[in-house]
Amino acid sequence: MIKISNKIRSAAAQLSQKYKPSLAFAKSVLIASAAVTLSLMGARQLGILEPVELSAYDQMLRWRPDEKPDSRLLVVGITEADIQKLNQWPISDRKIAEILQKLEKMQPAVIGLDVLRDVPLGDGREELTKVLQKSDRIIGVCLVTDGSPDNPGSPPPPGIAESRVGFADFGVDPGGILRRALLFMKPPEIEGKSLPKKHLCNDSSQVLGSFNLQIALRYLQREKIYPQLAPDQSFWLGKTQLKQLENNDGGYKNADARGYQILINYRYRQVANQVRLTDILEGKIDPNLVKDKIVLIGYTTDSVKDLFYTPYSGQKQSNQFMPGIVAHAQVVSQILSTVLDNRPMFWFWPEWAEILWISGWSIVGGTLASRMTHPVRLALTFGVILFGCCACSFGIFLLGGWVPVAAPVIALIVTGGSIVSADRFNKAGYGRAISDRVKQVFKIEIDQAKKDQQVTEIIESDFFKELQQKRDKLRVSKKETSEKSDSQAQEITVGAPEFPEAESQADEYLAQLQVKAKQQKQRATMTASESGGATGVPDFGGAASSAETKPGDEFSDLKAKAKQMRQRRGAEKIDSSTGKEDLGGKE
Repeated sequence: MIKISNKIRSAAAQLSQKYKPSLAFAKSVLIASAAVTLSLMGARQLGILEPVELSAYDQMLRWRPDEKPDSRLLVVGITEADIQKLNQWPISDRKIAEILQKLEKMQPAVIGLDVLRDVPLGDGREELTKVLQKSDRIIGVCLVTDGSPDNPGSPPPPGIAESRVGFADFGVDPGGILRRALLFMKPPEIEGKSLPKKHLCNDSSQVLGSFNLQIALRYLQREKIYPQLAPDQSFWLGKTQLKQLENNDGGYKNADARGYQILINYRYRQVANQVRLTDILEGKIDPNLVKDKIVLIGYTTDSVKDLFYTPYSGQKQSNQFMPGIVAHAQVVSQILSTVLDNRPMFWFWPEWAEILWISGWSIVGGTLASRMTHPVRLALTFGVILFGCCACSFGIFLLGGWVPVAAPVIALIVTGGSIVSADRFNKAGYGRAISDRVKQVFKIEIDQAKKDQQVTEIIESDFFKELQQKRDKLRVSKKETSEKSDSQAQEITVGAPEFPEAESQADEYLAQLQVKAKQQKQRATMTASESGGATGVPDFGGAASSAETKPGDEFSDLKAKAKQMRQRRGAEKIDSSTGKEDLGGKE
């Protein structure tokens, strides 16, 4: 059993040693991927990537295969040639009434009149009013106020029922590109002292439907399909939900999603068959193009500023604008195709799925960069992977899904580039040097922080407080002692002049001893000379020796006493000077 355990440990150690570099690379890839993903999600939340994502959306929309024109629709355009031929601008009420009567005879399903008639234009006002009142197929338009007294909106044509009126406004993205359609909205309240005349499109208590939605609903009634509003405020047509666009769906971030909006699913530029106004007036069209169809009437000339940039405008050098009546036809066709033909509307991933999508491509880029070292092979592989990322996004787009495109591409490139750069950086030795320096800096900061903490603990301790109290007591005691020392120093200073008198007495006594010593020396010399003269021969023996010994001994005694007096005098001087220094220090 022990042998098996040892073998398992040995095998585990070998595997760990073998795959240790791979684990280190995997850790680096995961850290880099997490950092890049979080950075990109932050950039998306700030709206930095929104222009790039919208441009990618436009490009994918242009790459889609063209769809056939919707045979259920017919667009009657008022062109510049019609204006020149009729010699009218704007087209008079009588001509509008005439064309409506001709179309009524062809039995269309719905007629949408995208022409403002809030004020009389030319003659035929009464005739137009009668046509609008009599027919239940005609849908008119109005313009919603923006909330300012200077722009109160445009009311619908006279004589038409409010149930057959829709607003013609669109939600336009920054840059003037039309990507969204409003289905419902509530007019904003007009602020100001002088309020304009109230009508349907500036009444803030009303919830209005759009012009294109009113046309689609009128057509679907023939199919026994009616609108429903669910408890969660989602809009349904039969069994089909028209999902509301949120402000952060797809590539949008904090978009103006007021009202009930959807993303327009274009059928390229040719959404339906199109004829001119004069063709209807002159009877040049086949009635089968009109019977049971949706007929939309509106201006298509450039002289009327009812034009929009669309995602298809980017690839055109000229004719970049789409007329408003054609844009309405796009939305009508989208609603009908979604409900009747099961054509998918655009759908979007939740935020957590987008995070996984971006981080997944980031990990792919980091893994490739960590496994490949040859620069040419790495560049070619990255090119293939980038193409695969874009292809996957475009494939999802063809199925009706709009997922992030720019963010995963950036994540793949940045993560791969960071792994390659980090590898080169570490091999050059810069990584270790910087790591050591950072560790040293952090160590110094930690030591300083620890020191400050210890000092704080000491200062706040009870022992330190007791020491402070003792210090205060010692200061008081020292002050009292210094005052006493000052008084003693004054007394010693007063008695100090007596020292010179003592010194003078010692000097006199020493001088007397020196005199006596000289006298003894002279006496000894004289005695020696006398004894030498009596005998004639120096006697180095008994008598002479004893005579010399006595005076010498006495002289030695005197000399010793003089020496002692000098030493005593020196000691007294030293003591006196030391005492004075002590007194001076106390003072």
